[in-house]
Amino acid sequence: MKGIKNSLKERIALLRIRQGDAEAFGFIYDSYIDRIHRYVAFRISDAGLVHDLIQDVFLETWEYLVSKRPVDNIRSFLYRVAHNKIVDYYRTRERQAALITDLPDEQPIQNQLEATVDLVLIKKSIVHLKSEYQDVIVLRFIEGLNIAEISAVMSKEPPAIRVLLHRALASLRQVVGGKEEK
Repeated sequence: MKGIKNSLKERIALLRIRQGDAEAFGFIYDSYIDRIHRYVAFRISDAGLVHDLIQDVFLETWEYLVSKRPVDNIRSFLYRVAHNKIVDYYRTRERQAALITDLPDEQPIQNQLEATVDLVLIKKSIVHLKSEYQDVIVLRFIEGLNIAEISAVMSKEPPAIRVLLHRALASLRQVVGGKEEK
């Protein structure tokens, strides 16, 4: 019930923000500042830079929202903006961000999955999985998001996403294995 109330409050706040209501944006800011700070600080060690990037995230979000462009999920939007700011930071420094890139062993998992099971069977089988397993598989293999992007969307740390993906694939293999035997 709490999630529904927060979701409704967020939707109302988003409508008010589109009309230029800074107080409504304060509600969004207060609701997400700690999460976005934690997300950025996990990837950038310089506290001053973290502060600057967070300011940029919320400023860009404000500008986007008051331009009356729609945002369906403010949480995902904020994480997406934060992710983009982190990527931009590393690009300007010409460094590779190991925490933002895919693991090298993910491609063989995807290739193995695609080689052994056709997409139709996966679509029929995926509905039998837990909701979060469905989400992580669809985001990774259907939408093509990397671990960092999935962690932003699902509000989980990248190591938790890796574990969740591993478990989801194991569960999918069991479901698919059972269907193939029938």
